Amino acid sequence: MLSDKYVRKAVPFLFLLLVMGSCLAGCSFMEPARETASMAAEPVPALTLSAGDVLDVKFFYLPELDESQIVRPDGFMTLQLIGDVSVQGKTPAELHRELLKRYATHLKNPNLTIMVRRMNDSRAWVAGEVKRPGPVQMPGRMTVLEAVMDVGGGTRPTADMKNVLVVRQRDGRNYGCLVNLKDVLKGKEGASFVLQPRDVVYVPPTFITKADDWVDQYLNKLVPQTRSVFLYPIGPGNAGQVGFDTTNR
Repeated sequence: MLSDKYVRKAVPFLFLLLVMGSCLAGCSFMEPARETASMAAEPVPALTLSAGDVLDVKFFYLPELDESQIVRPDGFMTLQLIGDVSVQGKTPAELHRELLKRYATHLKNPNLTIMVRRMNDSRAWVAGEVKRPGPVQMPGRMTVLEAVMDVGGGTRPTADMKNVLVVRQRDGRNYGCLVNLKDVLKGKEGASFVLQPRDVVYVPPTFITKADDWVDQYLNKLVPQTRSVFLYPIGPGNAGQVGFDTTNR
């Protein structure tokens, strides 16, 4: 059995591949890996609105002006009386102040509130050696363990739970750290790692798994199959035979 030394050498290479792939998709800068404790302690950034969010605009005394809309891909939504309103990158409080100012030219005393029904950007992603990879909505607090075991449908036997990678995407930058879930699953005490919106959780395969895949792909499937059959006579006068087939399957 391979030692943990080889596993630790392989995981940084996986981290590099993952971050490079996300950079090719549009990331502008790559930062060094972080310590798990320091990354877990990072504050959650202020809530800002973006395309795909669902907003309710409610008027206290003019319900006919009430709106429930999905922010368009261009970051705008269209409201009665005032037309297009830019939403992208604003906090709900900033949008509220802007709407009050714009409605003041049409209403004597505009009195409205904004309710965020759904945040499209509150998703995280789970990938790798899990049974159900893909995006997950985070309506509230969610740890790495919860994302992997609940949303991800649990892990495959090939998962390396000691080196789960968390990549954080913020302000056009990607950086990450390794989280040890193996000790937690053994009942050992440890601090929880709480995910933030747009985090990517990647559960890597074990080094043994990758070695087995290589052997299967480059040896078992490429080298011609060999066959050996061993037969032994049995019974009176050696009338019967028994044997076994050692065909490489």
